Amino acid sequence: MNFSGWPLILAGLLLACLASFGWAMRNFFSRPAGNTRGMKLISTCGTAFAVLHLSGILWTPAIGSYRAPAAATLYVCALGLFYWALRTNAAKPLSAAFSPDVPVHLMEHGPYRLVRHPFYSSYLLTWTAGTIATAWFWLLPTVAVMVVVYVRAARMEEEKFSQSPLAATYQRYRSRTGLFFPNPVKMLMARRTGDEIEIKEAHATGLAQHRP
Repeated sequence: MNFSGWPLILAGLLLACLASFGWAMRNFFSRPAGNTRGMKLISTCGTAFAVLHLSGILWTPAIGSYRAPAAATLYVCALGLFYWALRTNAAKPLSAAFSPDVPVHLMEHGPYRLVRHPFYSSYLLTWTAGTIATAWFWLLPTVAVMVVVYVRAARMEEEKFSQSPLAATYQRYRSRTGLFFPNPVKMLMARRTGDEIEIKEAHATGLAQHRP
């Protein structure tokens, strides 16, 4: 593909991501406490950074042959993960970031088998893609700011779980999943624990069957 076309392709992918995120904020996530300060912060930063990223992509006429496909892949992964998480939660939509409501259910299916906050993962992939595409180091602070914001939002949500009737269940779930990206160590430990439990159960079943 002609490299001169990459800026438009990447700009289109970025806009697709931003449009999807904006639609979900308006039509999918609930706002039990209205627009909190945290939501306003995300909206303000997101709008400002979106302009910077879009401008950076369009003002970079010759995006490198390695950077462009890498950025496009990240955008596509962000969209795929976002809609996977959206579909997984279709029956029970989530509350928006920084909402103070108490959780009433825990999702462990779909992307939640691997990460606890796939929506935030999708957002971070999007901001990272623009920085890689342009190689403009002044975009790095936008990624850093959003990492801090999403980490804070995620910690708040996890604190809500710790104070809810789902606290014990969530702690077990947390022990085997990553925050924004899969944690191989936790996954391996969880698998070993599961195997040990199965062996113990099988052993106990065998003993019970052989009792006179």
